[in-house]
Order: sequence, then C-alpha cells, then structure tokens
Amino acid sequence: MSMKVRTYLLIAVSIFIAVVTGSDLIARMTIVGSTLEEALEEHMRWASLTLVGIAFLFAPFGVSALICGTANRRANTRSAAVLFFIALGTLAYFYFGGFQASQYAMLDKRWTAAALSIGLLPFFVGLPLVVGVAIGAAAITRFDRRSAVQTLG
Repeated sequence: MSMKVRTYLLIAVSIFIAVVTGSDLIARMTIVGSTLEEALEEHMRWASLTLVGIAFLFAPFGVSALICGTANRRANTRSAAVLFFIALGTLAYFYFGGFQASQYAMLDKRWTAAALSIGLLPFFVGLPLVVGVAIGAAAITRFDRRSAVQTLG
C-alpha cells in the first residue's frame, strides 16, 4: 500500500512542530534555566513574531515530504519512507543543535550569532539535504520500482 503525498506532508508538519517546539523548550530550560511555563511562553512569543522564519524553517521538511511522496508513486513505499525518515531525522538533529547554539550565543550576548544559528538552518542544512533527498528519490525510483502486483492492490 502506498502512502500519499498528503500523508508525507502531515507527518512532516507533525515532526516539524515537535522538533522546533521541543528543541526550543529543551534549550531554554537546560541552558537558560527557564521553567517549562517560561520556556513555553517565550517560545510562543518567538513563534508568533517570526512567521516568515517559521515558514523558511519548515521548507526543508515540506520539500522532503513532496519529493518522497512523489517518489512513492513509482518506487516501493518502504524505500521512499526510509528516505523520508532519514531526512527528517537529519533535520531534527541539526535543528536541535541550532537551537542549542542560539541559546548559548544569547547567554554570551552575541545577538547576531544567536539569530543566525537558527535563521541559516534552512539554507546551510535544508538546501543540501533537499538536494540529497532528490538524488536519493531519483535512485529509488530508478532501482527500486514498484512492481505491477503492488499497484493493483
């Protein structure tokens, strides 16, 4: 059974929200020493002020979902899903590090470094990752094609 592009997008949105919110809350609580309530309040304030930034942060998640969902039409679901979850795991790892670095920079009053630690993630991590996902999707559509039996069921 193949997963539709909508399913990939729904998973990407869910993982994105969990990664960004979780990374920010953990960084604020462990590095700054905020309580959960304070960290959540600051996170919500930050998220409401940076809607365009949130869209840029989501872009690699969304594009990876679109690429893998499209590849899933012609390749085995297992291969497309594995590629997708490797991409999401990689993004989660680097986004977590970016939020950690941002909070350390804030403590040192390096405001530009704090902003760029998160703001440049879509460009320095997201773009190369999306290129890698596109290459991986092309490979799985070429070498791990869906068989005729699978498309009928």
